[in-house]
Amino acid sequence: MIDFQIKICGVRTEADVRACETAGADCVGLNFFAKSVRYLAPDSPATLAVNQSAARAGIVRVGLFVNEKVHEILRIQNLLHLDAVQLHGDETVADAEQLLDAKIPVIRAIRLPTAALSPEEIAVKIGKWADVPVTLLLDADAGAQFGGGGKQLHWPSIASWAENSSQPSSQPSWILAGGLNSENVSKAIQTSGATRVDVASGVELPKGTKSPELIQKFVSQCGLRGVDVER
Repeated sequence: MIDFQIKICGVRTEADVRACETAGADCVGLNFFAKSVRYLAPDSPATLAVNQSAARAGIVRVGLFVNEKVHEILRIQNLLHLDAVQLHGDETVADAEQLLDAKIPVIRAIRLPTAALSPEEIAVKIGKWADVPVTLLLDADAGAQFGGGGKQLHWPSIASWAENSSQPSSQPSWILAGGLNSENVSKAIQTSGATRVDVASGVELPKGTKSPELIQKFVSQCGLRGVDVER
Protein backbone atom coordinates (compact mmCIF):
# COMPACT_ATOMS: atom_id res chain seq x y z
CA MET A 1 0.00 0.00 0.00
CA ILE A 2 1.20 3.49 -0.81
CA ASP A 3 2.82 5.23 2.14
CA PHE A 4 1.96 8.78 3.24
CA GLN A 5 0.76 10.61 6.33
CA ILE A 6 -0.64 14.04 5.42
CA LYS A 7 -2.74 14.44 2.26
CA ILE A 8 -3.72 17.88 1.00
CA CYS A 9 -6.61 17.17 -1.34
CA GLY A 10 -7.76 19.36 -4.19
CA VAL A 11 -4.54 21.12 -5.14
CA ARG A 12 -4.95 23.03 -8.40
CA THR A 13 -1.72 24.89 -9.10
CA GLU A 14 2.03 24.40 -8.99
CA ALA A 15 2.06 27.02 -6.21
CA ASP A 16 -0.24 24.74 -4.20
CA VAL A 17 2.24 21.90 -4.63
CA ARG A 18 5.15 24.11 -3.54
CA ALA A 19 3.19 25.12 -0.44
CA CYS A 20 2.61 21.46 0.41
CA GLU A 21 6.28 20.64 -0.12
CA THR A 22 7.43 23.58 2.01
CA ALA A 23 5.05 22.67 4.82
CA GLY A 24 6.06 19.00 4.81
CA ALA A 25 2.87 17.41 3.51
CA ASP A 26 3.74 14.19 1.70
CA CYS A 27 0.63 13.60 -0.43
CA VAL A 28 -1.61 15.66 -2.70
CA GLY A 29 -4.99 14.86 -4.18
CA LEU A 30 -5.87 15.77 -7.77
CA ASN A 31 -9.64 16.09 -8.06
CA PHE A 32 -11.12 14.77 -11.32
CA PHE A 33 -14.77 15.16 -10.28
CA ALA A 34 -16.21 17.67 -12.74
CA LYS A 35 -18.81 19.03 -10.30
CA SER A 36 -16.22 19.93 -7.68
CA VAL A 37 -14.90 23.45 -7.13
CA ARG A 38 -11.46 21.79 -7.05
CA TYR A 39 -11.84 20.07 -10.42
CA LEU A 40 -8.84 19.57 -12.66
CA ALA A 41 -9.33 18.59 -16.29
CA PRO A 42 -7.09 15.50 -16.54
CA ASP A 43 -5.84 16.23 -20.06
CA SER A 44 -5.09 19.93 -19.60
CA PRO A 45 -1.51 21.28 -19.68
CA ALA A 46 -2.13 22.89 -16.28
CA THR A 47 -2.96 19.52 -14.74
CA LEU A 48 0.09 17.92 -16.31
CA ALA A 49 2.24 20.69 -14.83
CA VAL A 50 0.74 20.25 -11.34
CA ASN A 51 1.20 16.50 -11.52
CA GLN A 52 4.80 16.77 -12.71
CA SER A 53 5.60 19.33 -10.03
CA ALA A 54 4.40 16.96 -7.31
CA ALA A 55 6.30 14.05 -8.85
CA ARG A 56 9.55 16.05 -8.92
CA ALA A 57 9.05 16.95 -5.26
CA GLY A 58 8.62 13.30 -4.33
CA ILE A 59 5.06 13.90 -3.14
CA VAL A 60 2.56 11.05 -3.42
CA ARG A 61 -0.09 11.83 -6.04
CA VAL A 62 -3.64 10.52 -5.64
CA GLY A 63 -6.30 10.95 -8.31
CA LEU A 64 -9.80 11.43 -6.92
CA PHE A 65 -12.70 10.03 -8.95
CA VAL A 66 -16.47 9.97 -8.42
CA ASN A 67 -18.47 7.36 -10.33
CA GLU A 68 -16.02 7.38 -13.23
CA LYS A 69 -15.81 4.38 -15.55
CA VAL A 70 -12.88 2.10 -14.79
CA HIS A 71 -11.54 2.37 -18.35
CA GLU A 72 -11.40 6.17 -18.00
CA ILE A 73 -9.63 5.91 -14.64
CA LEU A 74 -7.11 3.59 -16.24
CA ARG A 75 -6.63 6.01 -19.14
CA ILE A 76 -5.92 8.90 -16.78
CA GLN A 77 -3.67 6.70 -14.68
CA ASN A 78 -1.66 5.76 -17.76
CA LEU A 79 -1.44 9.43 -18.74
CA LEU A 80 -0.33 10.80 -15.37
CA HIS A 81 1.27 7.76 -13.71
CA LEU A 82 -0.48 8.50 -10.43
CA ASP A 83 0.67 6.76 -7.26
CA ALA A 84 -2.89 5.80 -6.25
CA VAL A 85 -6.52 6.44 -7.08
CA GLN A 86 -9.28 7.41 -4.68
CA LEU A 87 -12.83 6.18 -5.29
CA HIS A 88 -15.20 8.67 -3.70
CA GLY A 89 -18.56 7.81 -5.25
CA ASP A 90 -20.70 4.69 -5.51
CA GLU A 91 -18.06 2.49 -7.10
CA THR A 92 -18.22 -1.23 -6.44
CA VAL A 93 -15.73 -3.69 -5.02
CA ALA A 94 -15.51 -5.15 -8.53
CA ASP A 95 -14.43 -1.74 -9.87
CA ALA A 96 -11.67 -1.56 -7.27
CA GLU A 97 -10.55 -5.10 -8.02
CA GLN A 98 -10.02 -4.17 -11.67
CA LEU A 99 -7.74 -1.34 -10.59
CA LEU A 100 -5.92 -3.53 -8.09
CA ASP A 101 -5.41 -6.14 -10.81
CA ALA A 102 -3.67 -3.40 -12.79
CA LYS A 103 -1.34 -2.88 -9.79
CA ILE A 104 -2.87 0.47 -8.89
CA PRO A 105 -3.22 1.18 -5.13
CA VAL A 106 -6.78 2.17 -4.22
CA ILE A 107 -8.15 4.45 -1.50
CA ARG A 108 -11.85 3.92 -0.85
CA ALA A 109 -13.89 6.72 0.73
CA ILE A 110 -16.35 5.52 3.37
CA ARG A 111 -19.01 8.13 4.04
CA LEU A 112 -20.06 7.98 7.68
CA PRO A 113 -22.75 9.82 9.66
CA THR A 114 -21.35 12.49 11.98
CA ALA A 115 -23.22 11.15 15.03
CA ALA A 116 -21.75 8.74 17.58
CA LEU A 117 -21.53 5.24 16.11
CA SER A 118 -20.79 1.83 17.53
CA PRO A 119 -17.92 -0.22 16.08
CA GLU A 120 -20.53 -2.53 14.61
CA GLU A 121 -22.34 0.34 12.89
CA ILE A 122 -19.08 1.55 11.34
CA ALA A 123 -18.27 -1.99 10.25
CA VAL A 124 -21.65 -2.20 8.50
CA LYS A 125 -20.91 1.04 6.62
CA ILE A 126 -17.56 -0.35 5.53
CA GLY A 127 -19.15 -3.63 4.49
CA LYS A 128 -17.31 -5.70 1.90
CA TRP A 129 -14.58 -3.10 1.55
CA ALA A 130 -13.00 -4.57 4.69
CA ASP A 131 -12.18 -7.70 2.66
CA VAL A 132 -10.42 -5.86 -0.17
CA PRO A 133 -6.77 -4.68 0.05
CA VAL A 134 -7.63 -1.00 -0.14
CA THR A 135 -6.97 1.90 2.21
CA LEU A 136 -10.16 3.29 3.75
CA LEU A 137 -10.71 7.04 3.90
CA LEU A 138 -13.24 7.78 6.65
CA ASP A 139 -15.14 10.91 5.65
CA ALA A 140 -18.35 12.64 6.69
CA ASP A 141 -21.40 11.89 4.59
CA ALA A 142 -22.39 15.05 2.73
CA GLY A 143 -24.91 13.47 0.40
CA ALA A 144 -24.69 14.48 -3.26
CA GLN A 145 -21.53 16.54 -2.62
CA PHE A 146 -19.50 13.30 -2.35
CA GLY A 147 -17.23 14.94 0.18
CA GLY A 148 -17.13 15.86 3.84
CA GLY A 149 -18.43 19.38 3.27
CA GLY A 150 -16.49 20.53 6.33
CA LYS A 151 -18.39 18.20 8.66
CA GLN A 152 -16.53 16.38 11.44
CA LEU A 153 -16.82 12.73 12.29
CA HIS A 154 -17.31 11.51 15.87
CA TRP A 155 -13.66 10.81 16.67
CA PRO A 156 -14.22 8.68 19.80
CA SER A 157 -16.37 6.35 17.68
CA ILE A 158 -13.55 5.99 15.16
CA ALA A 159 -11.15 5.14 17.99
CA SER A 160 -13.52 2.49 19.36
CA TRP A 161 -13.90 0.93 15.92
CA ALA A 162 -10.13 0.90 15.35
CA GLU A 163 -9.52 -0.72 18.74
CA ASN A 164 -12.38 -3.20 18.43
CA SER A 165 -10.75 -5.59 15.96
CA SER A 166 -10.13 -9.01 17.44
CA GLN A 167 -7.08 -9.22 15.16
CA PRO A 168 -5.37 -5.80 15.23
CA SER A 169 -2.83 -6.91 12.63
CA SER A 170 -5.67 -7.33 10.14
CA GLN A 171 -7.25 -3.96 10.89
CA PRO A 172 -7.79 -2.16 7.56
CA SER A 173 -5.42 0.69 6.79
CA TRP A 174 -7.36 3.93 7.18
CA ILE A 175 -7.15 7.70 6.84
CA LEU A 176 -9.12 10.27 8.86
CA ALA A 177 -10.92 13.02 6.93
CA GLY A 178 -13.98 15.18 7.48
CA GLY A 179 -13.86 18.79 8.67
CA LEU A 180 -10.21 18.81 9.70
CA ASN A 181 -8.29 22.07 10.05
CA SER A 182 -5.32 23.48 11.94
CA GLU A 183 -7.50 24.19 14.98
CA ASN A 184 -8.78 20.65 15.47
CA VAL A 185 -6.43 18.22 13.74
CA SER A 186 -4.22 17.65 16.77
CA LYS A 187 -7.22 16.73 18.92
CA ALA A 188 -8.69 14.65 16.09
CA ILE A 189 -5.50 12.59 15.84
CA GLN A 190 -5.18 12.16 19.59
CA THR A 191 -8.84 11.20 20.01
CA SER A 192 -9.24 8.91 17.00
CA GLY A 193 -5.78 7.36 16.95
CA ALA A 194 -5.34 8.25 13.28
CA THR A 195 -1.89 7.93 11.73
CA ARG A 196 -2.97 9.50 8.43
CA VAL A 197 -5.11 12.56 7.73
CA ASP A 198 -6.73 14.16 4.70
CA VAL A 199 -7.79 17.81 4.38
CA ALA A 200 -9.33 19.93 1.64
CA SER A 201 -11.55 22.84 2.72
CA GLY A 202 -9.71 23.19 6.04
CA VAL A 203 -6.68 24.70 4.28
CA GLU A 204 -8.60 26.95 1.88
CA LEU A 205 -9.44 30.65 1.91
CA PRO A 206 -11.74 31.23 0.10
CA LYS A 207 -13.28 27.84 -0.65
CA GLY A 208 -11.47 26.11 -3.50
CA THR A 209 -8.31 28.20 -3.12
CA LYS A 210 -5.46 26.70 -1.11
CA SER A 211 -3.79 28.94 1.47
CA PRO A 212 -0.05 28.36 1.99
CA GLU A 213 -0.37 29.74 5.52
CA LEU A 214 -3.21 27.37 6.42
CA ILE A 215 -1.36 24.42 4.88
CA GLN A 216 1.70 25.26 6.99
CA LYS A 217 -0.39 25.59 10.16
CA PHE A 218 -2.22 22.33 9.45
CA VAL A 219 0.92 20.29 8.91
CA SER A 220 2.63 21.78 11.96
CA GLN A 221 -0.33 20.75 14.14
CA CYS A 222 -0.46 17.17 12.86
CA GLY A 223 2.65 15.92 14.63
CA LEU A 224 2.66 12.88 12.36
CA ARG A 225 6.02 13.19 10.66
CA GLY A 226 8.33 10.42 11.80
CA VAL A 227 5.48 8.09 12.72
CA ASP A 228 5.93 4.58 11.32
CA VAL A 229 2.84 4.22 9.14
CA GLU A 230 1.81 0.70 8.12
CA ARG A 231 1.71 0.11 4.41
